[in-house]
Amino acid sequence: MDKVTVCSSCDLIVKLDEHDQYCPRCGKKLLSTKNPVNSDIAVVSVSAIIFLIISIVEPYMSINSMGLTANMSLLSIVDILEKQWGGLLYCFLFFTFFAPLYVLVTIFCTCGLKFKPNVLVGKIYSFNHKMCMVDVFILGIIVSLVKLTSLAEVVFYTGFYTSFIFSILLLWCCINYKPEKLWNEIKPQEKIDLNVGDNAKDQQVKCCHECGYIYKSTNAVDTCPRCKAKNEYRISNSIVKSCCLLIAALIFYLPSNLYPVMYTEFLFRTTGSNIIDGVVAMWEMNSYFVAIVILVASIFIPAFKILSLGYILYVSSKANDYNKLKLSKLYRCVLFIGRWSLIDVYVVIIMSSIVRIGGILTIYPGFAIVCFCSVVLITIFSAESFDERLIWDDKNEK
Repeated sequence: MDKVTVCSSCDLIVKLDEHDQYCPRCGKKLLSTKNPVNSDIAVVSVSAIIFLIISIVEPYMSINSMGLTANMSLLSIVDILEKQWGGLLYCFLFFTFFAPLYVLVTIFCTCGLKFKPNVLVGKIYSFNHKMCMVDVFILGIIVSLVKLTSLAEVVFYTGFYTSFIFSILLLWCCINYKPEKLWNEIKPQEKIDLNVGDNAKDQQVKCCHECGYIYKSTNAVDTCPRCKAKNEYRISNSIVKSCCLLIAALIFYLPSNLYPVMYTEFLFRTTGSNIIDGVVAMWEMNSYFVAIVILVASIFIPAFKILSLGYILYVSSKANDYNKLKLSKLYRCVLFIGRWSLIDVYVVIIMSSIVRIGGILTIYPGFAIVCFCSVVLITIFSAESFDERLIWDDKNEK
């Protein structure tokens, strides 16, 4: 069945069918052919919630070293971080528990219990859907395990395996129940006459940046008929907001690499190590894969995001001639990889939670891990603040 819609990336009005699912100008995928029924999604969401509860209450892992044993559960992470780094605890809980749990409960209530969601539920769901970091947490566990095996013998328990199952089920739910589906439950998209091949702005058509609702409007500023968000043809001061956040991320980037991200206390002697020290240590232990993962995720990706965003902001606002397709793909790449830099944050959290062996060997977070976490979050918000459609506008329209 043919569908006429507006590409949220380049503002082009396109006609889609089961064969043409991508925007012909910018290449963004606009239509998904895989649409599981809501009852199936509801069943999977309940299963994910059950596995999440099991992962929380069951022991996770333990390490044995020098005749001593240290156990870790997900609850022990909360207890340890609460005493040392409260802000880091709140980030960990939100990304790993609260955001995923809200997403799963909303899916179950909407798809399974047939509750009618409202605008507030839709806005919170859209935000939490982007902030689910369980997959990053699982990769952080894998990296931590490689580090831990060099220190002690590692034993896995039920919570470890159920968390992997939970992450897979959550990922499946997030892929198959995106915020667009929830917004259509709140208010379905009304059919409007659009000329395929033109820009929506040229036809006085707006695509809401909050919920994606498409409607005609002759006003420069108004409210979306569905989510009541303030709407313009282009987000005002988008480049300025994104640039300010980018500068803030750059300020935090320097101390995040210069100061220790964690401290190791062994036999009452404390040594600090920054990200580069961790990469070198893993390389010397012949853990080349982990060394490369940490180097790429913690050094290259944040630097790449900052440089790429700076380049995108400059080119889209100042340059006269540039490859719009390549710049748009670069922007989407920045959006996609933004979350994966949190791997090192999770590694420090996990190592600090389990390596506490009878006062002989203890690992705890350093100040730099807070700066690094700030860099990751600020660059994510900086990228989200930029209006990609500005890339495709002519310079005299910006």
